[in-house]
Amino acid sequence: MRFHRSFTFRVSAVFAAIILATLFPLLFFLFSPPPEPDLDELAELQPLKEKEAEAAATLIANYLASPDSSSNFASFQELGAFLSRWTGSRVIIIAASGEALADSHSDLRSGNGESPVVYDFQSDNLLLRARLGHVATAFAAIFHSYPSQAIYTAAPVLEEGEVIGVVKLETPPPQPAPGVDPDFYWIAAWGLAIGALALSAIWLIARHSSRAQRSQGDLIEGMQRLEGGDYGNRIPPTENTETQPLTEAFNRMADTVGAAIMHLSSERDTLSAVLDTMADGVIVVEPAGQVSLLNPAARELLGIRQEAATGTRLVELVRDNEIHQVIAGCQSEKARQQVEVSLLTPRRYLSAIATPLENNGGVLLTMHDLTRMRQVETSQKEFVSNVSHELRNPMASIQAMVETLESGAVNEPPVALDFLARMRGDVNRINGLVDGLLELSRMESGQFSIEAEPTPLESLIVGVQSRFGDAAAQQEVSLSVSVEPELPLVLADGEKLTQVFVNLVENALKFTPQGGEIRILAQPAGDFVQVDLTDTGVGVAPQHLPHLFERFYKVNRSRRDSGTGLGLAIVKQLVEAHGGQISVQSREGEGCSFTFTIPAASPGVG
Repeated sequence: MRFHRSFTFRVSAVFAAIILATLFPLLFFLFSPPPEPDLDELAELQPLKEKEAEAAATLIANYLASPDSSSNFASFQELGAFLSRWTGSRVIIIAASGEALADSHSDLRSGNGESPVVYDFQSDNLLLRARLGHVATAFAAIFHSYPSQAIYTAAPVLEEGEVIGVVKLETPPPQPAPGVDPDFYWIAAWGLAIGALALSAIWLIARHSSRAQRSQGDLIEGMQRLEGGDYGNRIPPTENTETQPLTEAFNRMADTVGAAIMHLSSERDTLSAVLDTMADGVIVVEPAGQVSLLNPAARELLGIRQEAATGTRLVELVRDNEIHQVIAGCQSEKARQQVEVSLLTPRRYLSAIATPLENNGGVLLTMHDLTRMRQVETSQKEFVSNVSHELRNPMASIQAMVETLESGAVNEPPVALDFLARMRGDVNRINGLVDGLLELSRMESGQFSIEAEPTPLESLIVGVQSRFGDAAAQQEVSLSVSVEPELPLVLADGEKLTQVFVNLVENALKFTPQGGEIRILAQPAGDFVQVDLTDTGVGVAPQHLPHLFERFYKVNRSRRDSGTGLGLAIVKQLVEAHGGQISVQSREGEGCSFTFTIPAASPGVG
């Protein structure tokens, strides 16, 4: 943009012209020589003022002759004011000692009014001549806004030929005759022209400034809205040539910023969604130890319950020393560190990887949950151990009895028959274990099907009660059944559902002591039928409840029983295969309560 077209140049040029046009006439009049004083008019006043001074001296003599005249300043002040009005001059009354007695134009007392003003006759020729008894007149300059002349007249105050005082008159020069100076019209014309020019310039500047201010206001509002997050706001085009390029530049900047913000926002949303949904925990730790990022998985893995965790030091959120050590090692060595961590609260196994952040010296900590993997590994080890144990005992028993028979016991029929019966029991136990494993494997692999059909649940439960009636009676355990009236049919595979009840009742009989009770209750529950099987057995401790439905899991592994540890695992698979759910509640020493649901058949089906 050229300078001569800019707003600044135009404003400067207009004001420079106004200033030059204004200063020219003013400088002309300021530096013009002042008019010469009219001495002839002042000289014509001299005889009159000398006579007025003599008359005033005669009147003042009567006052000075009185005995108390030296202290009656008020009277002299009034006399001076009277004489000033009569002569039209400033009147000063001075005693022979030089003490001023009155001054019509000022207060003679200074300070608190006790120190009089004293004139020195030797330093003032006019007063000195009057003190010597002569009437004297002088012309002298006084300073106002421009030089002018005044008449000073002094006359002696006489009493019996002796000078007792002096009266001094100060008369300003005559005022010029009223009228208008011809130069005034010239000055007025210049002033009107300059005023009109200035008003026109001001109007033009105000009009242009108003447009510029509106454009600037739009720019400021646009910047404020952009700062507030309104990235879609644009400033409309303006007629102001001064701000149009700035408006266009702002709109281009807003387009660029808006696109960048949208891209960053999209990436942030994507990253946030990934962090919120990923199973691995992610924590960003600043160099000073504060947490700047923490995803939900990290909260869950580390058991962090504090809501406002961001900005808090990690040492206040996590107490595990291994995690702090891997972060410290990463910061000190500026290299990736990895460690497996075992947490006590909550009980978890984690793989923690600390990666240094080069941009700010922080650390990115990622954590992968190894708990399930460890549990699977443990379950596999326990599975092999349990299967080996469950097979080893009957196999060892069979081997021992075979060796006994081979050593000659086969020739003793009673002993041989007893051994054969025991060997059959051990074989049946092995077959049951193998069948259970195969059935559970088919369920878990999805190769298991349920042939569901409307089935009367009451008859099925009563059949189970009859099947275990003798065994319950031998253990002196009460086995009772309670079925709600008009219980709907259930969609179930009768054989598989019977196995659920058999496994649960066998488990209850196994851990219910003499005099105990087992109750089976069936009742409608919406679109399902709910079955509660409750016993008064030994119960299960809380830490064992989450694992009851795991295969081969036994609460007390030292307890010698004939169970395989697969019964409850099979029950869970069968119930869920029917579309139901199973849960357990127990309190140690008070028994267990198993609750499961089976879908009810629709009315009219079957």
